[in-house]
Amino acid sequence: MYKRNNYKHTYSENRTLRVLARGIKTKAKIIAIYTATLLSMGANGQGEEFPQNYFRSPLNIPLALSGTFAEVRSNHFHSGMDFRIGGKIGEPVYAVADGYISRIKVSAYGGGKTLYITHPNGYKSVYMHLNNFCGAVADYTYSYHYRHRAFEIDIEVNEGLLPISKGMQIGNAGNSGSSGGPHLHFELRHAHNDKTINPLLFGLTFTDDTAPIIHNIKVYPADGRSLINGQNRSIMLKETRTNKKTKKKYTVYRDTIEAKGWIYTGIYATDASPNSTLKNGVYEIKLLVDDQLWFHYCPNEFLFEETRAINSMIDYEWFKKYRQAYILSRQLRGNNSQVARTYKNNGYITFTEKGCHKIEYVVRDFSGNTTKQSFVVKYTPLTIDKTPAKDETEYTIPIAYYTKNRYQAEGFSVYFDENTFYDNDLMKYYKSKTNLNNIVTDVHNLDFKRHNYPPHKTYTAKITIPTHLRNIKNKIVAVAIDEKKITAQPFNINADTIVVSPKVFAGLALAIDTTAPKVSAVNFKNGGELKVIYPRVKISDNLSGIAKYDCYINGQWALAEYDGKTASLIIDISQTSQAGTNEIEVVITDGVGNTTRKLWTFVNR
Repeated sequence: MYKRNNYKHTYSENRTLRVLARGIKTKAKIIAIYTATLLSMGANGQGEEFPQNYFRSPLNIPLALSGTFAEVRSNHFHSGMDFRIGGKIGEPVYAVADGYISRIKVSAYGGGKTLYITHPNGYKSVYMHLNNFCGAVADYTYSYHYRHRAFEIDIEVNEGLLPISKGMQIGNAGNSGSSGGPHLHFELRHAHNDKTINPLLFGLTFTDDTAPIIHNIKVYPADGRSLINGQNRSIMLKETRTNKKTKKKYTVYRDTIEAKGWIYTGIYATDASPNSTLKNGVYEIKLLVDDQLWFHYCPNEFLFEETRAINSMIDYEWFKKYRQAYILSRQLRGNNSQVARTYKNNGYITFTEKGCHKIEYVVRDFSGNTTKQSFVVKYTPLTIDKTPAKDETEYTIPIAYYTKNRYQAEGFSVYFDENTFYDNDLMKYYKSKTNLNNIVTDVHNLDFKRHNYPPHKTYTAKITIPTHLRNIKNKIVAVAIDEKKITAQPFNINADTIVVSPKVFAGLALAIDTTAPKVSAVNFKNGGELKVIYPRVKISDNLSGIAKYDCYINGQWALAEYDGKTASLIIDISQTSQAGTNEIEVVITDGVGNTTRKLWTFVNR
């Protein structure tokens, strides 16, 4: 059981109010000093001076954005800029400054074909989703694929091996990896720690005279006693309703709300990209309460270990359901990200005086185009209810964000490192049954009372293998179950225990995978004439996932590029095929060793 000396966990609403109010006076001087420091940093809020005109554009066409720096993506901030290339693969990509290729990464997912260039001024440039590499880089990579018999590679390259000069073509833009369409993803980082920086701070220019759009603002109660327009629930300033009689939709606009107790706000705003209908993330958000700066969001740079904190900074459930990112004004205590600042009460809002108070949002893009929206809060002090909170009946396992947390039950245990959570919470553990295919154990469920965000980092769960399954434990797979979706999780086997390393909070269970992967030809027929340059085969697996694939032409290993979007292998036959009849063999192995071999012949004229 969880145990920590001198730690008492409670979730009474009175305690919540006390925590929010604590330290306001002692922080006043710090806030004043910090505000003055920010003002002295200039328009971009940066104390660091970034070199201007050192880096050229990575493209020879006018820059147009399809994705902005640090905009909200699933489980992460966007780590660079996405530049449009006209919807077609092949736009030349150039080195932005002198340097050397320091890393080459090729993956079916993520950034796809990616190049990293380290520059002598202490920065690093990154180019993702390339269609191909050029020159010596292409030759080196192609040779490496064949020497190591692998398509997916991640190479650290020594300085001096692949020198690069400013303006040299290094590749062509494409759609490789997890890209949703042809574009160039471009980053600039600090070379010593890979901290990524907004490339626009280095003087890259593009045309933008379009102001950001504020789509809506939400106001949330901070605890169970706070009231907004008489109810303990969030409201939107703009809300679409349906007339019960006519069934017609109409919109309600609010410029005034009534509040009691503690509240916080959220804003959904986007920045229009010139000549595009895409909704990009905004550069800066300021929240002012009675003309006092309360919250400031301006993510100019961040470390990759911060990136999952975005889940705690947005209305996560709303984003998960509707893909609309409401940036919240409050900051949870376990969120150590530096991309946003609160200046009072961790961003929560209350007032000492009854009456009307002004709340205003100021949203700006990098070019300085600005949009504002304000509303009025009619505030009435909340009468504090001193009745003790009811005992928790279900959520009995205390969680502290700042320390390690452990829990153990029969056949299951879980360990969370410090800062896995964003705030203190109460957890409930229970087992459940499922009739989903291949699941052979109970489902171990973790549920949390206050916070529904994914963990900030991987945690460890241990599931005991039932006695009757131990003779086939080499076919066991650890899975996460979210509703009816089953996803294989990273795991290893330690004696009779499965050690799982999930990045999600979901039901955890064990499944059996005895089904071999499937392989089928896409653009050629067995025994027929080959009419394409690259034979393509489709591969799939039902549970544990594809772990390894190899292709052979006439018995010789051939490079096969795995396209994750189509789940197919594109096979290079240029090195191994011959005129006349050729044999092609594909060998696919899944995560627990189930293997499929498939043979075809084709004729080259």
